Amino acid sequence: MPPVTLDQPADFRPVYTRQNAPAILQTHDEAIGRARALQPNLRERALETEQLRRLHSDNVADLLESGLYGLMIPRRFGGSELGSETMIDATAELASACPSTGWVYMLWTAHMWLLALFPEEAQAEVWSNPNTLASSVVNTVGEVVPVEGGYRWTGRGFFSSGVDHCNWLTAAVPVKREGLEGPPERRWLLVPREDFEIVDDWYTVGLKGTGSKTIVVNDVFVPEHRTLAQVAIDTGQAPGIQINAHPMYSAITVANFSAAMSAPAVGAARGFLQAFEERLRSKVQNIEDGLTVNMARYAQAVAQVDSVYAALMSNAQRLRCRPVQEVSELERARCRRDQAFTAQTCRKTVNMLYEECGGSGLYERSDLQRLWRDTNAASAHHGLTWDGHAVTWTKNVLGLPTGPVHVFTR
Repeated sequence: MPPVTLDQPADFRPVYTRQNAPAILQTHDEAIGRARALQPNLRERALETEQLRRLHSDNVADLLESGLYGLMIPRRFGGSELGSETMIDATAELASACPSTGWVYMLWTAHMWLLALFPEEAQAEVWSNPNTLASSVVNTVGEVVPVEGGYRWTGRGFFSSGVDHCNWLTAAVPVKREGLEGPPERRWLLVPREDFEIVDDWYTVGLKGTGSKTIVVNDVFVPEHRTLAQVAIDTGQAPGIQINAHPMYSAITVANFSAAMSAPAVGAARGFLQAFEERLRSKVQNIEDGLTVNMARYAQAVAQVDSVYAALMSNAQRLRCRPVQEVSELERARCRRDQAFTAQTCRKTVNMLYEECGGSGLYERSDLQRLWRDTNAASAHHGLTWDGHAVTWTKNVLGLPTGPVHVFTR
C-alpha cells in the first residue's frame, strides 16, 4: 500500500470555484431526466474515477449544476424539497452508471435533510454558498468535551465519503457529560473544512471512487448552534422544524435521512444487469442449453431487483412525511429491515449472475467485474447488514426490548 499522506489542497473542488447557483428542480420526472442525462459521462469517467480514488471533479460539477443534490434542501435555501422518493430514484440512476458517484451523491443529498434540522444560524452559514457540499463521519473516536458556548473535539472520523470535495463535515459523536449516568449523548457536530485534515487512506476493492477517507480533528471548537442532538431528531423536536415547514422535516430519519442507503446497490445491480443483457444479446444467435440457463437466471435476477426496489419505494411513500410521533418502532424496524434486505438481495443477485460471466468477466476493462465489485461494496455498509436488522425487527414483532439503532454506523 502507498504511504498515508495528507490530501491535496482544495483548489480542484467545484464547490469552491463555481459561481452559479444550481438549478431548482420542479418535479420528480425532471430530476430523473437530469440524472439519466448524466449517465453517459459518468460511464465514460468511471475508470478514471476509480484511479483517482475520489469522484472526478467533472462529476461533482455536473451534480452541482443539475440541482440533483438539492432534493432534500429547503426551498428557502435554494432547494427543491422533492424528497426521499426522488432521492432514491436519482441515486439508483446515477449508480447504474457509476456506483461511486451514486454512493457519494446519496450521502451528500441525505445530509442536506439533516442540516435542515439544525438551528437557523447554522443553516444560514451552510447555505450562504449555494453549492455547499457536506461530507460526514458517523464512526468516530476521541474526546468531545462540553465547554462554554459549545464543544471541543479531538479525535478521528472514518469513511467520510466524498470529503475531498466538501466545505463542511457533519460528525456524529458521543458526548459524555460530567456527573450524568448512562450512555453518552449522541450529537451531530458541523465542522468547516479548514478545521480538519484528510488522511489519504482509501485503498479498496470496491467503490474505489468514493474517496471515503479518514478525517482528523485537533482540539476543534464547535459552537452550540452548529450542533444537534440525535434525540431531538428522533422525537421530532429539532430546531430546524420551526423554520422549514415541509412535513418531511418532521418525519422519521429512516424514511428520509437513510431512505436511499440501499439505492446505490440497486443502481449498481441494475448497471450489472444491463451489461449482462448486452452480453446475452451478443450471443443470442447461438442459442444453446447453456445460454437458455443464462436467460432464466437473468429473468430471475431482474425480478429480484425489481421486487426489493418496490419495497424500498413503498416505505418511502408511506412514511417520508408522516410525523415521527405517528410511526411505531415496528414500522421503523421494518424500514431498516427492508433496506438491508434490498442491499443483500442485490448483492446475492449479482453474485449469482457473475458466476456465468466466465473468464471475460475478469478483465479490468469489463464493466461486469467493476459493477460486481461495487454492488458487493455498496452492500457491505454496517447499516445494511442483515442479521442485526432482522433480529431487531423480530424482537419488535415479539414485543421484546431492543437497543438504539443508528443506521449510518459502520
